[in-house]
Amino acid sequence: MESLVRARELAVARKFRESRALVKRAEPRSAEELSLAASVLVELRDPQAALPLARRAVELAPDDWRGHLAFADATYLQRSWDESVAAARRAVALAPEEAAAHRALGVALNRRVGSGREARREVKRARELGGREALRTPGRRSVWWLLLLVPLVVSGVMSAVGDWPDVVDSLIGLPPVVIPPAFLVLTFTKPGRAGLTWSERIAELRAANAEQ
Repeated sequence: MESLVRARELAVARKFRESRALVKRAEPRSAEELSLAASVLVELRDPQAALPLARRAVELAPDDWRGHLAFADATYLQRSWDESVAAARRAVALAPEEAAAHRALGVALNRRVGSGREARREVKRARELGGREALRTPGRRSVWWLLLLVPLVVSGVMSAVGDWPDVVDSLIGLPPVVIPPAFLVLTFTKPGRAGLTWSERIAELRAANAEQ
């Protein structure tokens, strides 16, 4: 149990590789351990691995809101909005004073047409119970990484017109025409599980390409 708690702390701190190493070694058996392991895998953007653990946690303890929350977050990452809403509703019903349950319901409802008013109400309640931090959705990348696209797009345009400053080129050490495409492939190609080594990441990219 302690190792899973530590794994979650590391995942939230974005120390993904250390977190994944811990959760790989864990052998959760109780509903509480299964829910916690599933929540760690959600933080690691691995809903496919999280779902069976969350489902088992719900089977063992259907009245424990944490299993339903883990299931809601995992299905949300898989874009299964209806499943996520249903699981989050159950979590809210079981634990109406838990900010995370309201947050999960709010963000899932926000993805469904016609549910905007209820979604805003749930998000507001989550913030009342847990503050701004309670609104963070596990496993979601920060929007700030998008700022990296600005210099890369600029570099791509400059390389296309042959106007690449020598000093920048020497600092980066790579041909400018290679950087934007390589970055975009690594950023947007699925799967995007966090905490993988480069060899594991490349293997997943190859597997994903082979499936298409």
